[in-house]
Amino acid sequence: MDKIKFIIVGWHYHQMEFYEGLTDLKNSNENVSVFWACHKEPTDYVKENFEYEVFPNTGEEFIAYQQAIEYLDLEEDTICFFVHDDIIIKDWEFISLCVGKLNQGYKFLGNCFNYPLPEFDPTKVHHDGIGITEDFDDKPISEYAIDETKHLFDRNLSPVLVVRGSFICCRYKHLKEIHGFEPRKEAWIPLTWDEELQTYSYRGGVGQSRFGNLFMFMLSYKINRVFGKESITYLSNRYLDSDYIYEMGRGKIDERNPMT
Repeated sequence: MDKIKFIIVGWHYHQMEFYEGLTDLKNSNENVSVFWACHKEPTDYVKENFEYEVFPNTGEEFIAYQQAIEYLDLEEDTICFFVHDDIIIKDWEFISLCVGKLNQGYKFLGNCFNYPLPEFDPTKVHHDGIGITEDFDDKPISEYAIDETKHLFDRNLSPVLVVRGSFICCRYKHLKEIHGFEPRKEAWIPLTWDEELQTYSYRGGVGQSRFGNLFMFMLSYKINRVFGKESITYLSNRYLDSDYIYEMGRGKIDERNPMT
């Protein structure tokens, strides 16, 4: 029987129906376990019901996922579900569906169809040249890559299928083959709170998308580069939503893409 590991980013802590479902799932299936990679102090419910670790809040979900896999001792064939803690589960049958798709030969699954990139060229300078720190100013995207994967970021790919960080399913061995998540640890930089704008922001911009999206694109680029775009599939052709899961945006329903 396949071992299944849910790795949850602990941040919002406001979807109790999801968390209670996880508790029931792990308590009734000996092959299922749950780990919370927390970027702020978890609730009592999380502490009392799950294995967890509070990691330094040095970035968003891709850093939390990397912190988790470095902390855990995962077996290569473990089926991993990397998910945000603000998703809404409509139907837990997504688990068997994902396992079936992995067994068909797909290597990475997203919940919702994400808009593909027409191209992604990691040899170019990101955005307007303002780096996540001054050390990255005017550096190409490839400079954010870890040493083990920097050689992969050497050419333009077109198109690039994208897997959102809200929900990623894969066998650990395939994630290990591409050396986990990006970026390199010199780019593990916490966001700062902007009191006036009431949002967390990276250096040089407002909000999280400037570098949050970059690290999502870097992971997706690696998957496309190493395994081919045919290695990626989705549970839905809708954005944020499937018959099984709805992905909130920063803890809220997206009014432009509501849950069906």
